[in-house]
Amino acid sequence: MPARSPALKAMTAAEKGDLLDALLTDQPALQTRVEALAAARMSAADRGAVAEEVESALRGLDIDQLNGRAGYRPGVGYVDPGEAADELLDEALQPFLGDLERRGRLGVTTAAVECALGILDGLYRCRSGRSESLLEYAPDYVVERGSDVVARCRALGVDLPVDDLVDLLPEWGAVRPQGHRGEGRSAW
Repeated sequence: MPARSPALKAMTAAEKGDLLDALLTDQPALQTRVEALAAARMSAADRGAVAEEVESALRGLDIDQLNGRAGYRPGVGYVDPGEAADELLDEALQPFLGDLERRGRLGVTTAAVECALGILDGLYRCRSGRSESLLEYAPDYVVERGSDVVARCRALGVDLPVDDLVDLLPEWGAVRPQGHRGEGRSAW
């Protein structure tokens, strides 16, 4: 008879979250320790890993997914393939933007900066949409979303280091504020 795996390992993330809530309700003394662990987890972000995950998420979308979104759709009308591609790409990018928002709102700005720079780097890596990819149908997607990330950081009060942006995004002057060339400012 095979050995049984521990029940905790078999639980889904949602079930584990519910279990943690129940544990904290049952043992409030653990709240401080769990909060410290959560803050430490949210304070960490690996720019390179985020960039790789963003690139993989965007490039990994199958062009066949457009079939269900583009063209004539009863009750909706005609949906342009570029618009459908934007929607699919946005859905793939959303978890990363959510992480950026959560970190920014928590005030863990170093992690928010790393997350934002990772997202921007991942988008930048996708700037040349390969044929037979959704990016081919949305040629301006990565620059537009890059600008959105910079604007989102401004709204969150997260200052992005200019030197890092210039190094990461040398061809993306459109993402930088009007007239900015990288001189005289340490952050956007």
